[in-house]
Amino acid sequence: MDEGRKSTPTRGAQLRYLEAGLLVLAKHGHAGLKLATVCEEVGATTGSFYHAFSNWGDYTATLIRYWREEKSDRFIRSAREVADPEQRLRFLIDVALALPHESEAAIRVWAAHDPAVRAIQVEADEERRNFIADVYFDAIGDRERADRYATVAMYLLVGFENATHRSRSSLRWALETYFLQALTEADLVVPVHDDPVAQ
Repeated sequence: MDEGRKSTPTRGAQLRYLEAGLLVLAKHGHAGLKLATVCEEVGATTGSFYHAFSNWGDYTATLIRYWREEKSDRFIRSAREVADPEQRLRFLIDVALALPHESEAAIRVWAAHDPAVRAIQVEADEERRNFIADVYFDAIGDRERADRYATVAMYLLVGFENATHRSRSSLRWALETYFLQALTEADLVVPVHDDPVAQ
């Protein structure tokens, strides 16, 4: 074996560092995303890091792509498999609650300082908004309303991620209330009244 030749890192080794990077972002924010911190999270040496990635720039570029592909695109692909539009919207609510919100909040800060990261973050947001709009359109049949519902749904998500106080139960309530309002306006469900005598 040629001792001077660097062996190819395994995908598993890279994934350990990528998942660690997202955890570091969640725990310490963008300012805490440092080589030493990532290595500490993995429980490995800097030598091991440089076996997995050629340099820090290679790592951070891979990290933001990994977030986009695995923590955003993959959820959208899963939602596409749900045939019924109403069930797909309900599935999207679960997706919204399952996103790595702390990591994403740090990525939004990171994006404010790095144009390459911002480009990926903007693309991810737009892909999410467009997909939500398409699902709402399938459910209610009104493109203008569907676009509006999708835009406000993204406001709820981004606002939640940037908030100093986060309540997943409140986010679920907001998204479900909004979802039911859309279906009610489209005459797809009968609104529930608290006092039937008052009707």
